[in-house]
This record gives sequence, structure tokens and C-alpha cells, in this order.
Amino acid sequence: MPQRTTIDFDDEMEAALTELVATDGTKRNAIKKALLSEARRRRASKATLDWISSWEDREGPIDPEHLDWADTVLDRQGVPR
Repeated sequence: MPQRTTIDFDDEMEAALTELVATDGTKRNAIKKALLSEARRRRASKATLDWISSWEDREGPIDPEHLDWADTVLDRQGVPR
């Protein structure tokens, strides 16, 4: 089920955002959208790591041969490490 991602902007963060907009000329909504996108990406990464950890708790650690195989496949696809 999708989660709603929110970022609370306190006074200090709003001031920093205003300063960035003044310095860079970037639009405020574009910056907020980028922050939300990064928060979603980090949440997905954390969820994946939690899933792997729980799987290893049940099944034992992933053996090195399978990790090497996965690295080879991801390298061929150009996925950065």
C-alpha cells in the first residue's frame, strides 16, 4: 500500500529554503518536489534493507556466490553500486 510522504518544514528549514531560492533562483516548489522524491527513495531503500535483513534472520545469510552473481547481473545492467 502506498504511503503518503510528507516533510515538515519548520521555521529554520523555511528560512534555508528561502535563502536557497534567493541564491540559486530555483523555484520553491521544484525544491520541495526534489526533497519529497529523495525522501521516497530513501524510504524505499530502507524498506528493501529491512526486508533483506528479516529474510536473512529466517533463512540465514546470503552466500557469497549468490551475491557475486547478483553483482555481475547489476553491473551488466549499468546499475551503480
